[in-house]
Amino acid sequence: MAVSQAVRRYYAEKIFANMGRDRAPANFRPLATPAHGLATVEGCRGGGKNILEVSVQVEGARLKDARISCGLCNPAMYVGADVVIEWARGQALDALLAVDAFAIPALTPLFTKLGGPGQPDDAREKFQYTLVALQNAIRTAQGKACVPPPPIDGPTDKDWGEA
Repeated sequence: MAVSQAVRRYYAEKIFANMGRDRAPANFRPLATPAHGLATVEGCRGGGKNILEVSVQVEGARLKDARISCGLCNPAMYVGADVVIEWARGQALDALLAVDAFAIPALTPLFTKLGGPGQPDDAREKFQYTLVALQNAIRTAQGKACVPPPPIDGPTDKDWGEA
């Protein structure tokens, strides 16, 4: 599948423009202090290439901060992870854990933050992977067991509607 226009634009402006020797986009830099929770997910259908790591810091009942690390990630994974972390920071942990990553309407705030035309399926897939990893990192921070990620449909050429 080709990378959607919205993902290409976001990646160029917020990820690629902030990468270079000794530089990384803010959400891809290490936390200043140790993480409270950590989780990883293989962000491609059937496993394989994208290995996304989400580390979180909690403060009371809120997500204080979160950071991401990508191994062998494609632009859609970088973008999806960046959007989810920007959206989640500061939110109540219970609200984040209650998000159904497989309910497309629950992803609307993420598509809005992504910007661009429609709700591209390549972004949808990576939002879902990142939400699953974020929720497991929060569970780890709370001393709870991680939930095995359910299968996530790979990208198609579907557009889920206008953002």
